[in-house]
Amino acid sequence: MDLTGIGGIWPASLTPFDRDGAVDQAALRAHLGHLAATPGVRALVVNGHAGETSALDRAERQQVVRIARDVAGAATGVVAGIVAEDPRAASALARDARDAGADALLLFPPLLFAGGAEARPEMVLRFFAAVAEAVPLPIVLFQLSRASGLGYAPELLARLLREMPGIIAVKEGSEIPAAYEDNLLVLRDCGRKVSMLTSNNTWLLASLALGGDGILSGIGSVAPGILAEMHAAVARGDLAAARRANDRLRPLVRVFYRRPSLDMHNRMKTALNLMGLLPNPAPRAPLLPITEEERAEIRRALAASGLLAGGEMAA
Repeated sequence: MDLTGIGGIWPASLTPFDRDGAVDQAALRAHLGHLAATPGVRALVVNGHAGETSALDRAERQQVVRIARDVAGAATGVVAGIVAEDPRAASALARDARDAGADALLLFPPLLFAGGAEARPEMVLRFFAAVAEAVPLPIVLFQLSRASGLGYAPELLARLLREMPGIIAVKEGSEIPAAYEDNLLVLRDCGRKVSMLTSNNTWLLASLALGGDGILSGIGSVAPGILAEMHAAVARGDLAAARRANDRLRPLVRVFYRRPSLDMHNRMKTALNLMGLLPNPAPRAPLLPITEEERAEIRRALAASGLLAGGEMAA
């Protein structure tokens, strides 16, 4: 499926495990099927941070992509996260994803970049170019905050877009509205259509209002319908409806995106378990199951958002 120019909702999916810690293929199929069946969902994103990809081995990552391809069918795209610390490993994962049927790659910056890669732009370009040369699939570039060291100044982002025509979208998580706007202008001025997919989870509505084309976020694994409702409302200029959707989303944002941040997707698994959509909410080690107290808080947030009683309720 050609994802060029496509916005909408791109949920970053979770990876279910069984009681023995193996990938639960049946639960994964059900989870991805639920997302793909949600109106407004345009692509399934697998093997990202939400999917605990760093805890998966290479064979498991390919298996997840293959299952996503089978579930998505022809109507929904499949985007495979590529998380690796060197271009050879990243290229190998990209080849696996291609062979398993991925439509595009979500390229994560290596953690090494946090040590000052912005001062060495050639290193950034060489890393991504090596993967693009190895596997000519469309690329979604993951832009994190500048403060983390894993984001790119507008000048470097513009150069990446200029020298890598395979980039079709940017997963934008710069966290600061002014930086988001600067990056949005780079995309609008690059001479071709590159989709802006916001992942600024604490201000999704505001980022869409500034001009985002869609949302790529782990919270889409729990509330894809609310995200789709908000996105559609913004697209048609219905601010009141967009605010109503955001009001439903807010309790989940508050309970998922707080310290310690390493538990954010762990909390989302618990939410799906409470909704009756995931049999086992446990993450893979070294992550720990959340406490009963926090589970109760997540239940209250789901109730406030209207998402209990066996799945998403109508707005």
